[in-house]
Amino acid sequence: MCGIYGYVGSNALTQTLNGIKNLEYRGYDSAGIAFNSYNFKLNDNIKNFKDNVFLLNNGFNIIKQQGEIKKLEEIINTLKPKSEIAIGHTRWATHGKPSVVNSHPHFSENKNWIVVHNGIIENYLELKKELSQVKFSSETDTEVVAQLLSKFYNGDVLQTLKCVCDKLVGSYALAVMHISQPNKIYVAKLNSPCVVGCGKNHGVVCSDLNSIGKTEKVFVLPNNTFSMVEKGKVEIFNNKLELITLKPVKNVSENVGGGLNGYSHYMLKEINEIPNAIKNTVVNYNTFNKIKKALPKKVVKNLKNVLIVGCGTAYHAGLMGKRILEDVNEIKTDVEIASEFRYNNFKPKKSTLAIFISQSGETADTIKAVRLCKAYGLKTVAITNVKNSSICFEVDYCLFTSAGKEVAVASTKAYNCQVAMFYLISAYLKALNTDAEGIVLEESKKLVEIANLISELDFSETKQVAEKIKNSKSLYMIGRGLDYNLALEASLKLKEISYIHSEAYPAGELKHGTISLIDQNTFVFAFITQPHIKEKTLSNVWEVVSRGGKVVLFSQFKLDGVNKLDKFIKLPKFDEFYMPLVLVVYMQLIAYHTSLYVGNNPDKPRSLAKSVTVE
Repeated sequence: MCGIYGYVGSNALTQTLNGIKNLEYRGYDSAGIAFNSYNFKLNDNIKNFKDNVFLLNNGFNIIKQQGEIKKLEEIINTLKPKSEIAIGHTRWATHGKPSVVNSHPHFSENKNWIVVHNGIIENYLELKKELSQVKFSSETDTEVVAQLLSKFYNGDVLQTLKCVCDKLVGSYALAVMHISQPNKIYVAKLNSPCVVGCGKNHGVVCSDLNSIGKTEKVFVLPNNTFSMVEKGKVEIFNNKLELITLKPVKNVSENVGGGLNGYSHYMLKEINEIPNAIKNTVVNYNTFNKIKKALPKKVVKNLKNVLIVGCGTAYHAGLMGKRILEDVNEIKTDVEIASEFRYNNFKPKKSTLAIFISQSGETADTIKAVRLCKAYGLKTVAITNVKNSSICFEVDYCLFTSAGKEVAVASTKAYNCQVAMFYLISAYLKALNTDAEGIVLEESKKLVEIANLISELDFSETKQVAEKIKNSKSLYMIGRGLDYNLALEASLKLKEISYIHSEAYPAGELKHGTISLIDQNTFVFAFITQPHIKEKTLSNVWEVVSRGGKVVLFSQFKLDGVNKLDKFIKLPKFDEFYMPLVLVVYMQLIAYHTSLYVGNNPDKPRSLAKSVTVE
C-alpha cells in the first residue's frame, strides 16, 4: 500500500516529487527519491542531511526522509539537485517501522541497483537465506529484491530483473535503475497496479492511473509483464521478454480535479461534493437502456441469488445493497468481507451474480475474490470509481461510479455513490421483472432529489455533537435494518480519523451483553429513520437512558421524550428508503469535526492508506 512514480525527462526530480505527492493517499509515513546527477557532490549542505542522503555509484543518489512528503521536499529544495531521471516512493509501512533506513528507494550492497516497490514479497525471509553473505541495511522485504538483482546480474538488466521476479512470491510493482543504464527505468508488475506512459520528450511509470500526470500515451501493464521506460519511449514485454503491443488507455488523470479549492481538508471538500457525485453517477445509468448496456438483460433476467463482496466502507455499501435488493426484488443476497470470503468453504448457488465493490478498483483481497468466483463460472460485476483499474480487467461487467478522485483516506462521497448504484441496480431488476422500463428513470429522479436535498441541508449541529464526544474513550451506535447498516459505516468513519473506540450494534442486540458497558460517561448514537421499527429502536434508546447513557438520536419522526436525550437531531422529511444517503453525511461530518477537535489530520489518519493493494 505504497505509491511509486518514476520520470525520465526534463525536471525529473520536480516531476517525480509531484508524482508521489499525488500518490500520498496510498502512504505517508516516509518517502524518498533516487536520481542521477554527477554534479551532486558532498558539500556542507549535504553534510547537514548526512542521514538522509545516500551517494551511490556512477552519479546515482538517493534522498529519503521519515514522515510526510513535505519533509522530503524541504530537503530537496535546500539541496537543489537536478536530474533527467528519477524514481520516487511514498510509503505505508508493512515490513519494518517507519524510518529513514526503511524508506524506499532501496539499493544493493554494491550500490549498483536502486529499487522502489509497491506490494509485498511474501517469501522474502526465505530469499534472505540465499543472501547470507550480504549486509542488509533495512528491515524491509523490498531490499531483498535489490540484493538479488545484484547477485544474479548477468550483464542484461531486463533478463536479470526477470530472473529475480521468477523467485518472488507475492505482489509487486517494481521500478528499477541500474548504473549501466543511467537513462532508463525498468519496470515489473504482478498483482499490484502499475501504468507506464510516454510523450515526445519524457517517459513515466506510476502505480495509479489517476495520478500519472499529463502524458500522450498511457498503458496499463498486465500481470507478469515488464517494461523499459526512457525519454519519449516505452517498451513492454511479456513474461518471456518478448516485445508486445498494448492498446493505450485514456489518460484519466487529466480529467480529475485536484487541489483543495479553498477547503481546509480534502475530506471536507469531498463531503461537500457528495450531491454532485451522486448526480454524476446517476446520469450515466438513469434510463433502462443505459444500465442495460452496462449490465445486459441476459446476465440478470433469471437471477435467483446475488453475492456482494467488499472490504471496509465498500463492504458496508454492500450491506446496504443487500437490504435494497431484498426489499425491492426479494432476491436472496449474501454479503461477504473479501479477506474472509476466499477462505470460506464456498459453494455457489445456481443463477448467482457476484458483485464486487472497490473504490480504487485495486483492492487486493477483492480482486482475489473475483478470481475465485470466476473459477466457479459465476458472472461477475464490479462497482468501482476508476476506469481501467485492475478489477475492470478481471470482471465480466463494470458499473462506474462518478465520484471523482478521493484523496482523503476515509471514504465519503465514494460510499454514497456505491449505495446510489445499488438503488439503480435494484430498479433495473424490478423493471426487468415487471416489464416497466420507466422504473429506472423514476428511481434516478428520486436519487437526484436526495442529492439536491443534501446540498440544501444545514449541518451545523454536527460540529456541536463533535464537541460533545471529543473526550470520549469509547462510544456505541445502534439502529435496525438500514439504520444498523448505516451505524456500521458511521462507526468506522469516526474511529478511522478520531481514534475514538466505536462499535455499532443492531439496536436489539445491545441488551445481550454490551449494555453492561453503558454508564453516565458513555455516548450512544441512535438512528431511527425506518417507520416499521421506530418503536422498537426507541425502546432500546430508553434502556440506554435508564442506565445513565448519553444518547444522540437522529430521526425525521416526531418522537416523545426527546428532552431526556443529550441531543436530538431532526432529519429532513423524505422517503425513508433513501434516508441512509442523507444520514451518513451527518455522520461523516461529525467524524471530520471530531478529528479536528482531538488534533488529528482527517485526511491522513495514522496507520491507514487509501488503496489497499496488498492482502
